[in-house]
Amino acid sequence: MDFTELYKQSLNICRFSPNGLYLANVVQFRVVIRDAETLQILHLFTCTDNVQEVLWSPDSELVLCASFKLGNIQIWSLKDEKWTAKIDEGAAGCTTIKWAPDARHLLSFSDFQLRITVWSLVTSDAYYIQYPKYSDRGYCFRSDGRYFALAERRECKDYISVYDCEDWILLKRFAVETTDLDDISWSPDGRFIAVWESCLDVESKIDFIFNDAGLVCLPSRQVRFLNHYTWKPLIEFSHPQTLPHPDIAIFQESDLREIKNSTGLAEWSQAASPRSKIRYERIRPPFTLPIIRPDPDKPNPRMGVGICEFSCDGRFVATRNDNMPNCLWIWNLVELRQMVLISQLQPIKIVRWNPLRPDRLAFCCGNGYVYTWNEITGCQAVELPAVNFQVLNFHWNFDGNSMILLDKDKFCLAFPVNDAEEGVHQVDGDENGFQQYDHA
Repeated sequence: MDFTELYKQSLNICRFSPNGLYLANVVQFRVVIRDAETLQILHLFTCTDNVQEVLWSPDSELVLCASFKLGNIQIWSLKDEKWTAKIDEGAAGCTTIKWAPDARHLLSFSDFQLRITVWSLVTSDAYYIQYPKYSDRGYCFRSDGRYFALAERRECKDYISVYDCEDWILLKRFAVETTDLDDISWSPDGRFIAVWESCLDVESKIDFIFNDAGLVCLPSRQVRFLNHYTWKPLIEFSHPQTLPHPDIAIFQESDLREIKNSTGLAEWSQAASPRSKIRYERIRPPFTLPIIRPDPDKPNPRMGVGICEFSCDGRFVATRNDNMPNCLWIWNLVELRQMVLISQLQPIKIVRWNPLRPDRLAFCCGNGYVYTWNEITGCQAVELPAVNFQVLNFHWNFDGNSMILLDKDKFCLAFPVNDAEEGVHQVDGDENGFQQYDHA
């Protein structure tokens, strides 16, 4: 894996454009637009205040920045540098901004969930939608972008409203039989809307995720797949503490520095790789997983399946049980079985599949490594050649050829390469960058 040099960023705001050609990052009150491969600066936009959010339009032609403290939104065009737009929410305030799928309308959520303002960048018209239940969830666009579904709270009851995205006219509003609706999701074919309750108590936690095969239910420590014709359970994946099945591939992370301390220098030198201090060992079942018992004295303990990520073709799904935060489970949905378990030394923070290559997975644990898995090579841990750089978050580029790795105030790009390839991905530096370093 090759890495670029380090660059400054603020608030972990680094966004690839949907077409995969550009990268936008924030440095205080400036928005820097870079080439997504070379990181060469293409545009530099200056905002009126420190930027708290940056979003690309779905067509990658416009980029907006928002200062929620001032209720101020600024939009720029990459094709026409003379065109710009500015929105001032005034006393209503602004907490969340979303692009509509047509890339020419913006949805601005006001303070205290009083309303949503739909701004047209073509006609400068504004449309108002009252009483959204949430500003960070509880709404979704249909996959074709034609309709917008919104969860509302009226007279102490939950409602779902459906709007036409061409003229933002209300088409239908209906009550749902929920006590406290938590979120909604539109199915990929646009035929159904899933609605689920909030986590009223830990043991009754149920979340839903739509995929092309049907509806996925996450009740506590299990992942249950529902048939999208009959809505009956199809199969259920559990997360037991002991794995007895011999056909499960188990990869256990080991720190070679600990081997050195416990067994002596000679054995460590034979096992160590000159480029890594981490290796994976293949473990044969039965295997007992470490488990964390929730503290009953602490509010909102983390329990059950907290991560459920599908590969881009739906063949695999990766899950993490919050009671076993150091373990990643990979399931084969074609054969309906568990195929891989990855046991880490530290809790797994973020898990993301490659958006175009379904057999490639990456995850991070908040340390100086980025971890990958694929069907051919298994698990690998790649150490970043930078001092005090902790991978707290990462994102794949939409073309699947690179990742952006985020520390607290720095970022770099990582380019996965074949094992036979070597070298460093060289980029041009600028005043925001740090000194180039070698891969070794």
